[in-house]
Amino acid sequence: MQKPSKNWKRLRRSALERARRNTIEPLELLCKVYMGASALFLVGFLRFRFMDHPTELTWFAGASIITVAIAGALIPILFGSVLTLHFADRKLERLISE
Repeated sequence: MQKPSKNWKRLRRSALERARRNTIEPLELLCKVYMGASALFLVGFLRFRFMDHPTELTWFAGASIITVAIAGALIPILFGSVLTLHFADRKLERLISE
């Protein structure tokens, strides 16, 4: 079997780089949203766990409870997508470096 030509290697590399640009880079926003939701959930959890609670429920406390709950619900939903995106990116990087 013949070795691949230089033209074939360049064509393959450019196709893989374009696939990465078109699929992985636009979805990197998911990673940022996941990190933001994780940070918001952690801060909210620590705040409600260790800080003193007022006896009355204010608008700020209610809004913070709702945002922490939404962030907590987003974490398991986004985890599979972020993990798949990470492994697909690593696979494409490995194929590009060959």
